[in-house]
Amino acid sequence: MSKLIVNVGSTSVKSQLFDNALNVKATLNADYGATNGLSVEGKNLQGDVFLHQDKDIHDAKNTLAFLYAQWQKWLEENDLTLSAIGHRVVHGGANFKLITPLTAEVLATIQQLDNYAPLHNPLNRLGIEMAEELFANVPQFAVFDTAFHRNIPDYAGRYAIPENLSANVDFYRYGFHGISCQHSVNTASKLLGKSPENLNVIILHLGGGASATAVKNGISVDTSMGFSPTEGLVMASRSGDIDPMIAITLQREGKTVEDINHLLNKQSGLKGICDETDMRTILQRAEKGDESCKLALDLFCYRIKKYIGAYFAVLNGNVDALIFTGGIGENAPSIRKQILKGLDGLNFGQILVIHAQEELEIASQIQALQG
Repeated sequence: MSKLIVNVGSTSVKSQLFDNALNVKATLNADYGATNGLSVEGKNLQGDVFLHQDKDIHDAKNTLAFLYAQWQKWLEENDLTLSAIGHRVVHGGANFKLITPLTAEVLATIQQLDNYAPLHNPLNRLGIEMAEELFANVPQFAVFDTAFHRNIPDYAGRYAIPENLSANVDFYRYGFHGISCQHSVNTASKLLGKSPENLNVIILHLGGGASATAVKNGISVDTSMGFSPTEGLVMASRSGDIDPMIAITLQREGKTVEDINHLLNKQSGLKGICDETDMRTILQRAEKGDESCKLALDLFCYRIKKYIGAYFAVLNGNVDALIFTGGIGENAPSIRKQILKGLDGLNFGQILVIHAQEELEIASQIQALQG
């Protein structure tokens, strides 16, 4: 019996097939956001490389249709049966704290949370609905990126604004990257020989989206992302923390709400400083003397350093490990070095680099639930 894990993003879909020992047996990863259409790469159950291009596909629905059809073909060819399908869902609001079996009622509740994550939750639901139609008899589960942070105390989670300002949403610091954080905690627990309940760590998930999380006794007590993934650290194209009066001033000067939304989420962060989002390119340009790229790196690392200091204080200096994860955190040693420069006075116990494996974490949670 195998588990299929599906992770639908705004421009990509990742999917992996796991066996009962949680080994990856096959993968299919698709990018449908590029101008040249759909690009799929992966490995089948025999370990052979799979590549596919379709210049006419530019949307999630047709991408998922192709991927699910390919999975059905591979399962049939190898006489395999699915015991579960797991889905990453970005926003669970205050409703979901744990892995949740998917029912019509649960799906309706997720739909009510679309306003919390309008770029992600509708696509997550699309992946679920299409899987339910094509794999009708297979149990399906949702694992929420916000769930790991649902126990942060109110003094860390509340905004200093009146309650009930909106008829559609509750403004709260929900946090994201929770699936990755849970995987980091579990992995650090094994590496350090400590139970999660006795583990204090600071997790830096650094990629196109970036966040910092303080974990006390295995539980998230604060995190840099908030009501949306835009809050917190400087990211590829998201601004991170800014003075809210900037948005108000821009609106007074004639910018629309959509203009400002596009600015803060698509044109800011690293892109806003040096007009580049790929950290590899920024590092190369900085080495050649590009001043805008140097500034982007300095700002990126400085903001992270500030959050490390804050979370070191939140954990009362009792930190078992500082964890780097995510594409940049894992693969850019010069970034890690710049972040750590000048932090010699802080005792982290260990500095760990942990490979982000969200699909494995989802499969593990399903395994624990199903027994």
